[in-house]
Amino acid sequence: MTKFKGVSQIEGKERRFIESCFRVLQREGVQLPMRFETPIEGAKIINQIIASREASSEEKDQMALSLIDEAKQELLPLDEFNWFKDDERACYFVWASIYLYKYLSTPHHPINKSPNHPLIFAVHYNQLGLKNNPSNSQERFDEVVKYFDYIPQHKQWKLDLITYLKDIWSQIFKSRKPFSWLKKDNDEQCLWAWEYMQRVDINRSKPMIYEFSTTNTAERYLAIYAAFDTWKTTVEAKRLFSIDFNKAWQQKKHRDSRQGKKACSLVLHEETKLKLDELAKAKHVTLSQLVEQLIEKEHRLKDS
Repeated sequence: MTKFKGVSQIEGKERRFIESCFRVLQREGVQLPMRFETPIEGAKIINQIIASREASSEEKDQMALSLIDEAKQELLPLDEFNWFKDDERACYFVWASIYLYKYLSTPHHPINKSPNHPLIFAVHYNQLGLKNNPSNSQERFDEVVKYFDYIPQHKQWKLDLITYLKDIWSQIFKSRKPFSWLKKDNDEQCLWAWEYMQRVDINRSKPMIYEFSTTNTAERYLAIYAAFDTWKTTVEAKRLFSIDFNKAWQQKKHRDSRQGKKACSLVLHEETKLKLDELAKAKHVTLSQLVEQLIEKEHRLKDS
């Protein structure tokens, strides 16, 4: 740390730290610019403010050191976010959890309700000037970090909330993937699943995705899982929804496969049926596919 005329200088190396210094000063009633272009510019503004105070060099130095300490205390180490940084589903889960739900303020733990205190909620996500619908995983990660930087709660509260979300995710991670047929790059599947979840459900027996907006198939896939992962209901309700959801997709596939087809009943000699089974097995096709191939072949021969 450098000093100028005996006063410790704020260094503009990290934007998160400079923004934290700005928030501390703003709480003290200091008038500051709305924004700064670079951390170096922000640090310069702060140092000029401290230098302009009517105080001795020793007092100004103590102001700077106190500001540095308080600003650092409000920031969680980035290591606390590593468990979901490179996992798109986990990142969406964390972002959706803080975007959708409220958490208790001090003196309570963010989750545990105390019977001896009234319920007071912390500032909500949408009151912090953050993006309502980030368009990709990197943006979601950045908004989560900003949420924990901006929310006016003490450091232990933030650590407790991170731990709470991490514990929930560990249970999700250990569970069987609920929609194994749903592929991130399959437009048809993701659109069908999205529309299925959008249908109005007065019994609220399924997760709702009306809070999310998407820009492409991969984002739609992640939003479907986020709605399911953050759905506050029982384990049994989630299990039943998964069964119904998967069954509805299989039924759709079955209906689609029968389009343009008609049932055809044939009575064959037993020996002929056995030969048909052997042929189908050898060609690795179904009986229906084999009969269609034989008919098409004979039809072409007739016309040649």
